[in-house]
Amino acid sequence: MRKEHEIIFNSFNSVHYSKRITVYIVPPEITDKNTGVMHFAHGWGGNRFQYQEMQREFANRYNLFCIATEYRQSGFDFDSTTGIGTDVPYDASNVQVVDCLNAVRKTLEVYPSLNKRRIISFGGSQGGHIAVLMSIFSPNTFALVISASGISHITPELAGWAGRDFSEDELVIRNVVKMASLVSCPVVLMHGTADTELSDRHTRNLEDGLRAAGKELRVKYYEGGGHSLAPVSDRKSATVELADDLLKNARNEKPLDFDEQRKIIISCAKKKFVAVNFRFVGSFSAGINFSLNDEPKTSILWVRTLSLEECCRDLPDDVSGEARLR
Repeated sequence: MRKEHEIIFNSFNSVHYSKRITVYIVPPEITDKNTGVMHFAHGWGGNRFQYQEMQREFANRYNLFCIATEYRQSGFDFDSTTGIGTDVPYDASNVQVVDCLNAVRKTLEVYPSLNKRRIISFGGSQGGHIAVLMSIFSPNTFALVISASGISHITPELAGWAGRDFSEDELVIRNVVKMASLVSCPVVLMHGTADTELSDRHTRNLEDGLRAAGKELRVKYYEGGGHSLAPVSDRKSATVELADDLLKNARNEKPLDFDEQRKIIISCAKKKFVAVNFRFVGSFSAGINFSLNDEPKTSILWVRTLSLEECCRDLPDDVSGEARLR
């Protein structure tokens, strides 16, 4: 039986310094040729253990390597003792998406026998925002994306929480409604109508954008449900209710962006956004890196990838905590 464990890798940061990122992995008890990957993105101020219970159940229920990224500026990266909170200023779904995509890429590299046709992106709150952005910046990678009570764009209130100003281009590249046409896999959305932390208008706007773009979509609004969907439901139960068959059967038949080393270019307000999806080439790798550039032809920034550390160890049963917006 495989044990829960973590891998530590170096995510893209700059040409001189990479960023060490930890990925918490819950594998199924038995793996086979159909074992896929499900990435869990935690919320604003949360940490990689937020969906621990859900990961443990889904690993065997759906035959998935359930992985969760401790992305930068939040959780234990912010406070190594409590695992709660965020840096201020906070990047709010840019470098965090870099880390999560690189976590998926690293997992596939460390475990090459995993089924690349079964890669699923899940998240709640800011994690839902990240989950959808992952499917936009690596559009040929995911078989399914699930957003629970997710952010759809950076509002003035969220910008205030982040403690920073966002340029027009930065707001566009974080607006999943405006980029809904770039999603290429089925999407499942859920939100509580009584959510006082993040209005269900976020999900309704994304629903409108996805439907206008003709995307495959399932959505449910839980009347009286709050940010976690309680007391009406919870995110785990709602995911099973809405996506049980997709979690079992959804497949991506396209070559992965990582393997194809694709460069995704998205026009923003004044600049072009470039997402570079690279695999290892010798001792150098760009991993996933993003940039906003004035010119459509953009030079690729290569960074040295340091050694990958992998450790297998038992983890505590409950290391999660409450955060402001999860």
